[in-house]
Amino acid sequence: MLDNRIGILFNASMLRGLTRGRTRHEAIVYYEEAAKRHGVVPVYFRLEDVDVRSLQVTAYIRRHGMYTRKRMTVPTVIHNRAIYFRSDLHAKVRALVNRGIQLFNQVNRYSKLTIHELLQRDPALVPYLPDTVQAAHGTLFKMMERHHSLILKPASGSVGKGIMKLDRTSRGWQAMFSVHTAAKGNRWRTIESLNQALPGLIRTRISRGSYLVQQTLPLATFRGRPFDLRVSVQRDASRNWQITGIVGKVAPSYTFLTNVAQGGTVHTFEEIAANSLPSFPFHRLRQRVSSLSLLIANNLSQQLPHLADLGLDIGLSPDGTPLFIECNGRDQRYSFREANLITEWKLTYENPIAYGASLIYQPQYAPLTN
Repeated sequence: MLDNRIGILFNASMLRGLTRGRTRHEAIVYYEEAAKRHGVVPVYFRLEDVDVRSLQVTAYIRRHGMYTRKRMTVPTVIHNRAIYFRSDLHAKVRALVNRGIQLFNQVNRYSKLTIHELLQRDPALVPYLPDTVQAAHGTLFKMMERHHSLILKPASGSVGKGIMKLDRTSRGWQAMFSVHTAAKGNRWRTIESLNQALPGLIRTRISRGSYLVQQTLPLATFRGRPFDLRVSVQRDASRNWQITGIVGKVAPSYTFLTNVAQGGTVHTFEEIAANSLPSFPFHRLRQRVSSLSLLIANNLSQQLPHLADLGLDIGLSPDGTPLFIECNGRDQRYSFREANLITEWKLTYENPIAYGASLIYQPQYAPLTN
């Protein structure tokens, strides 16, 4: 008998929120609506609740308007929305795949340096990538010799945490970074140092954690502030990569970061293009951004199996050239909601369900290797 269930893997906190109706940025109702349209039944669970040997799981399923727990066999198709840091949980994911479970977005967080190195193998992509190396005192000084402005970021961080910026001045270098205090939370600080001397906090952060250092891309600005574009790239029912939507993120006045979690604001791509690059036809800009994003998604999916859902951060140079900033393996999606792009927001939930349904109903055409 055909298994028409699609599993959705959540972390523990999200699963607790599911039962209480408080799932924060995840709009579970859109999973449910999409599932009805595509003839599948979503079930929600943690990886910890899976018994790989028996292929049994305790999962939540919606019945009569409520989510109830039920012991059941593991669905044959699973969409992963969880991030795991423990090696035993990564091993459990691999064990499920080895047992024949089709689990897409198998890994949701890759090192930023890993992604950069994978993309750099393609000569067609090299012109769109920032100069990037693993951060160490020696490599940082070499980058300071090559560039006037640098970004330092945690190799596996998210939502802008821990990112720092270095800018060359007439006297040396100026460092910008955030410092967290219990009383005031995150506060941005700027320190100027003479010659090549680095502030102690930067030296400490580099030595304690895995950082990378990147050339600051020469980007166009929106009303004098840095911006980038979040591009949702997903596989849909056709199993091909599609552009689900593009939304702009603009940095606040006190920092260079565009992350909404760091105070960034969202705007439609059309509004940003009209203000920042008014001489370029919008359809040309969108086509350029879309083409680069699809090239990146196809490239990564050839090297990292089981990918189906990516959020790319893409910048635009003053001459309208799209430039790659970073790749998010678990797109937060809510930027589309904040920009009132409701159709695109709903589609970010629809496409993974449609892709999963295609794996269920047409498994003979469903290789997950690319």
